[in-house]
Amino acid sequence: MEESPDYCSRNETLGILGTKGRLCNQRSLGLDGCKLLCCGRGYMTRIRDVEEKCNCKFVWCCQVKCEVCRYKREEYVCN
Repeated sequence: MEESPDYCSRNETLGILGTKGRLCNQRSLGLDGCKLLCCGRGYMTRIRDVEEKCNCKFVWCCQVKCEVCRYKREEYVCN
């Protein structure tokens, strides 16, 4: 039997990207949660300014008009 590779750390030879820099879900206890995904190395919180289309409406005929909404998004990134 062979040992399973360490998917937490980058290993270019095996094509493993590691989890450093990956977004995680601070509130999840599942596989996407920061505790598991970051492999116990912790995570950083960052605030980003985001612009997205919102309040889109269909205009007869054949157009969709949207507003641009701006807000701050809190993200969590593995160390």
